[in-house]
Amino acid sequence: MTITAFGYLALLAAVATPVALLFGVSVQLAFVLPGIAIARAVAGPALGWLIPLAFGPMLGQALASLALTGVWAAGGRGIWVVLSAPLLVAAIILPARRLQGRWRLPATTPGDRVALAALLMLVPVIVGLPFAHVGEITAGGQFYRAFFTAEHVWQRAVVAELAKGTFLPANPYLHGDVLHDDWMPHLLTAVQYRFAGAWATLDELLLIRAVCIDAFFVAFLYGMVRVFGVRPWSAAAGVAFVIVSSSFEGLYALADFAIRGVPLRELTNLDIDSITRWYIRGIPIDGLPRLLFYQPHLAAGYAAGWLGLLAVSRRARAFDPIAMAVAGLLLGLSIVISPFAGVMFTAGAACVETLAVVRHSAWRQSLVHAIASAIPLALAGGLVLALGYVDSSGSLVEFGVNRAARQHFWLVTALSFGPVLMMSVAAMATILRVQRQDLGALGALAAACTGFYFFLNISDYQDAYVGWRVGHVLFMAATVLAGIQLDHVAALPNRRTALAALAVLTLAGLPTTVIDAYNTQDITNDRGAPGFTWTLRLTPDDRQAFHWIRLNTRPEELVQVDPFSRDSETWAYIPAFAERRMAAGLPISMVPLKKYQEGSAQVRAIFDEPALAAYERAVRAGINYVLVGPPERHAHEGVEQRLDSLPDLMPLLFRNGTISIYGVRASR
Repeated sequence: MTITAFGYLALLAAVATPVALLFGVSVQLAFVLPGIAIARAVAGPALGWLIPLAFGPMLGQALASLALTGVWAAGGRGIWVVLSAPLLVAAIILPARRLQGRWRLPATTPGDRVALAALLMLVPVIVGLPFAHVGEITAGGQFYRAFFTAEHVWQRAVVAELAKGTFLPANPYLHGDVLHDDWMPHLLTAVQYRFAGAWATLDELLLIRAVCIDAFFVAFLYGMVRVFGVRPWSAAAGVAFVIVSSSFEGLYALADFAIRGVPLRELTNLDIDSITRWYIRGIPIDGLPRLLFYQPHLAAGYAAGWLGLLAVSRRARAFDPIAMAVAGLLLGLSIVISPFAGVMFTAGAACVETLAVVRHSAWRQSLVHAIASAIPLALAGGLVLALGYVDSSGSLVEFGVNRAARQHFWLVTALSFGPVLMMSVAAMATILRVQRQDLGALGALAAACTGFYFFLNISDYQDAYVGWRVGHVLFMAATVLAGIQLDHVAALPNRRTALAALAVLTLAGLPTTVIDAYNTQDITNDRGAPGFTWTLRLTPDDRQAFHWIRLNTRPEELVQVDPFSRDSETWAYIPAFAERRMAAGLPISMVPLKKYQEGSAQVRAIFDEPALAAYERAVRAGINYVLVGPPERHAHEGVEQRLDSLPDLMPLLFRNGTISIYGVRASR
């Protein structure tokens, strides 16, 4: 445990200053403590600390995020709102004691402490170097590895917008619109950033949150595997196996390069966990390390969904409306935090309950159960609409056979899931042999995920979104199967052959994680990829311009660049780093894209039109400032000369070596 504690201290010290750590970690702990107390109240003192510490932190994060959103919607804007949310959640602790005995939960054993501590070391080992290099500043500028521009930089933009305090939050990529994104899990960081001042940067707060939630998430996976009766070290090894050895894509790339005589250094120019997309044109399926690196905000939604599924499948009484209401609440939490995944978990839970009803012919009881769970689920659906998550301007989801999912399905599956699939098949053979009857929830969830994978698509996400979410959920389910199989192997009298096979399988899956972890931290790679460079560099001139904008413009004002010339490279340039809105932009994380493309085409004309026409267009669009940098200068020859010709209407307010910023004086 001492080694684990030092590992986390070193990781946290690498991502933030002591003052930022004190603030950031304290708030994270305040958010999880009520969840731990609630989980202990439900489990009862006789079961020990395992359930409270495994499930409590993620439960606290989910509940407190919901409570904080309520306080925010009611107009609370002071720093006190950070403490109000966990205090509201703490009110559930006493009523939660009445839930004791409603679910079959494991007791803490002597091996849990060391097994969990060893497993938790995965987080600093995997994310340590990547997190340490996020936003690193040198004499040459500030650097972000490319995939952080798709996730970390997106989070910067969302948090910066939420911190302005507007409710509903404005869409920084389209003037007059609200932010259509599942922004609830980002609100805590936004509240922190709103009051952090000069002693905590946005990158620091985001990385502190990521470290904490990564640790909570790994502990949650351990507890989830232990719920199914797996012994401590087998549970820890099963979780570790799925995290570090989920994919054959790294091995495939190594073999392919060796056969073609390509130098191994070219591995640094691959999105290694998306080889199935790059080479085979199938749906990319990310492993759990990508969740740890880039998407901790999804973890609370996944955890709430799993808890809801377990609340249905692990209840002690066949007829228990209260347990079903709790399940509905947890599934509803999952939906409002991560809607797509939440709906998958809800579908899986519905399958479990339907099979139970058919098996026992409990038709009358099923109606009571359906009502008890449907009420919180309906409220969750209404909240998703009320918070503006859903964009009604176009079709988000395509129903029908997903052609991208069918493309090279078997090869894509073998590469993306290979080691975990082989472990799961072995586990299922073991389960059939010993005739276990308590794993129906895993089968129901797998069936729901399969349906979503083959019959839903979000095309504006380049046919990738469904694969990402389904992959995460299935990998989480696979930790249980891996733990069961490792438990079985550990009990074999002659297990040398089985252990050797497991070692080979682990080593075969390890290259993907190793290559991904190296590439994610390598901010020295400035080579080009299709449509972008591997590392985003903000030059000293960029940083100077951002500083000027933050000091000299109001938070609600619009600063416009040409979205098309910055499309894949610096699409979040203004919202994420200058922390201002645009009249129109091209966000790669929001769908449907059509209205953003149309709006961007309108504002792009500002950089090509005669000066007076450009000014009039900017006024009509509500733009306050126009920024011209190297992309605009390259794409629109003579743009600065045209704008310089209108000093009274579009005065030059800032200029350094590469960037010019023009004001737009509204006509009277």
